[in-house]
Amino acid sequence: MSDKVIEVAGLTKTFANGVTALAGIDLSIARGEVVAILGPSGSGKSTLIRCMNGLETITSGTVIVENEQVDGGSDRSWRKVRRELGMVFQNYALFPHLDVKTNVTLAAIRAGVLKKKDAEARARELLAMVGLEDKLNSRVSELSGGQQQRVAIVRAIAMEPKAMLFDEPTSALDPEMVGEVLAAMRRLAKDGMTMVVVTHETGFAREVADRVVLMEAGAIVEIAPPEAFFTAPKSPRTQRFLDLIIRHD
Repeated sequence: MSDKVIEVAGLTKTFANGVTALAGIDLSIARGEVVAILGPSGSGKSTLIRCMNGLETITSGTVIVENEQVDGGSDRSWRKVRRELGMVFQNYALFPHLDVKTNVTLAAIRAGVLKKKDAEARARELLAMVGLEDKLNSRVSELSGGQQQRVAIVRAIAMEPKAMLFDEPTSALDPEMVGEVLAAMRRLAKDGMTMVVVTHETGFAREVADRVVLMEAGAIVEIAPPEAFFTAPKSPRTQRFLDLIIRHD
């Protein structure tokens, strides 16, 4: 088995309006690695991870997930890939009228990943991991944004993915709720989950990531370990990006 969970080569994405969102991306994610993707708005960060699991169609290039190439592949091929890659969005994507237990277990039961009894036991275990064991029977609509995002993370983990993709998971949260979501993500990283995180939380990237990627205009500007990225970037564009962040903070 390859030590690469995700391999992207020559990946391009051009939308119908002619805008090129990705311009030949090459990126590999190793098993157990945490990769943080930074960049200004419109740089292609979210499009990249959405292309990784088929939420956006690929114009050209290849995506390989657990040794299976799925570029331009069949819907069946993409469905299998989505089983391997958990996805957490900005807006939670939960069923607000259902309770937490149902939100967490429904997909795993329907996909045949777990039987109902096992799925419910797993839900209790995972909710305890993120400090929500007392919310098992609460309606999602009764939860705060930070709690809902943690439920969304638990739902993705319940599918037993090989890797997790996060699309700016804290961007829709009030500042006081950000910490609880990042704590759940730190726990995942500590437990060895392979993670690709599109984020503007540079502190999290510096602390948790094995590599940090800067994107701009649909291309990768720089990839480096966090210490080198934040203290000794090679690209002048990376330095300008960091200077803007420092001034903003």
